[in-house]
Amino acid sequence: MKILKKKLVFKNINNMFGMGFKKTETIFKKIGLNKRNNPSFLKKKKEKNLKFLIKKNLTDKKYKKELKDIQLFSQKIKTYKSIRNKLKYPCRGQRTHTNAKTKKRL
Repeated sequence: MKILKKKLVFKNINNMFGMGFKKTETIFKKIGLNKRNNPSFLKKKKEKNLKFLIKKNLTDKKYKKELKDIQLFSQKIKTYKSIRNKLKYPCRGQRTHTNAKTKKRL
């Protein structure tokens, strides 16, 4: 949450891992802020609400841990997608005969 110590700008919040454009837009709408304005001059109540809503959503380490847990669980139950990922093949139905050369190379 290093970004919260700096100016709370829409772009900074949008760059956090797990916070996309849509999530930040909905958070700003809930509070009643315009994304074009600079929210560094906020009143304490709105700033507190903004920090609370950001912490409520999964961001940064928590979100990465959640994604890793989902991937480990799918490997444990041996889903089709996890097997294809382990073999480094495309797992969403793409063609492998002529395409997917970068996936094979990596």
